[in-house]
Parts: sequence; structure tokens; C-alpha cells
Amino acid sequence: MLRLEDVHVRRGGTHALRGVSLEIEEGEIVALIGANGAGKTTTLATISGLLRPQSGRILFAPGRGEPERDLTKMRAEDIVAAGISHCPEGRQVFANLSVTENLRIGAYLRNDKAAIEKDVADIQAQFPILRSRAQLPGDRLSGGEQMMLVIGRALMSKPRLLLLDEPSLGLAPQLVEQIFDILAEIRRQGVTVLLVEQNASMALELGDRAYVLEAGSLVLHGSGRELAGNPDIQRAYLGGA
Repeated sequence: MLRLEDVHVRRGGTHALRGVSLEIEEGEIVALIGANGAGKTTTLATISGLLRPQSGRILFAPGRGEPERDLTKMRAEDIVAAGISHCPEGRQVFANLSVTENLRIGAYLRNDKAAIEKDVADIQAQFPILRSRAQLPGDRLSGGEQMMLVIGRALMSKPRLLLLDEPSLGLAPQLVEQIFDILAEIRRQGVTVLLVEQNASMALELGDRAYVLEAGSLVLHGSGRELAGNPDIQRAYLGGA
């Protein structure tokens, strides 16, 4: 579904991504782990068109039989329309808009009003707390509720691929488990997921495959189970001795 080929990105004076190449198959959850500053957020921002690579290609095929498209030549809004939605780090809800208005904004490229309202109702059924908080401003929600709102808002664009940046950041452990259960359900509904996550243990447990990013370069990849059992990964990210 998605393929990065030798992608280089500079941010200011920093060579943030150094020849990153990775693949994501349709229906997978793929985790991207690494230390702070490794380039994980930069990778997601480059895929979604918020940053432009200096070289390399990002190819996206929304479904079987559909031609690949080079995302490096597309505007961010066109990438959303092609089927990629991005949940940024820090949640970034629209503070003064209601929960329902936040959800509708996720469908800003659509004009099928009846279908949009049905999808709002479906999202609120999937996340019952959003239905009970429907008229509250976004900034009145707890951190976990805001994360559910951001995921729901992203799903309103009907993505084939969902990019998630640190969904567990700042959440209590029981809420983290709830968010990861939601991600598993999203995958069952047919949405492919690329997950950047500080909780490497849970990311590797959930992910079909994973890549390890260090200083802008990919240094390891494999199944989530393989990497979870790797002594170097255990020492660096899983608290192993």
C-alpha cells in the first residue's frame, strides 16, 4: 500500500531522514519506534505532505488494482483525499469547537452531507464518550477523550491508511490499553495503520511488523515478535538488562 524509497529530508540544518526505505502492506499495523529525535514524527509529516523530501519517492496505492501515486508530488489536502489521514502528536483538537464540530471538520473534503452525518453518528457509537460529550468544546475533554476525538476525526475522511503519532502520550495506563484496543478494531474494519509510539512494548505487541529508526536512519525491521525478542531492542526500548 505504501512504499518509501530512499527518502531524505532536511529540517533547518538537520539531516532528519537519511535514506529511509520502508513498506506497508494493506491491512497491517506497522510500528515505527525509536528514541526522541530519531525522525519518527518527520517520517509521518513527510508521508502526509506537511514536509517535502529533498530526494526519494513515497508511493501510495490505496487498494488492490489501483495505480500507485507519488505523494511527493501532491499537496497535503490531495493526500488526504487519496486516502491517508494523519493524527498528529499532541492531539491538536479545535479547542473552541464542539466535539461534533471537530468530527465534521474531519470530513471537510467531502460533500455528501447525509453520509457525513451518518458517519458522525457511527463514530459516536464507536466512541460512546464522544456522544455523551457531543456539545462540549474540544478543550473540555480529558487527554484520553481528546485522543478518541482525534482518531474519530481522522476516520471521518474515510482513510485507507491512518498515520498515528504517539497516541498514548500523557495517558494513564488503563487509557493506553483502551486506545490500543481501538487501533486493533480500526484494523479489523479495514484501515491500515502506521503507528509511531513511545510505548515500544505495546507497539511491538500490536504491530504485525516494526521498523527501528535511529538518527534518521532505519537500522532494524522485522515482525513485532522478532523485535520484541531482540536483546538490543530490549536494552534500548523495553527496559531490559
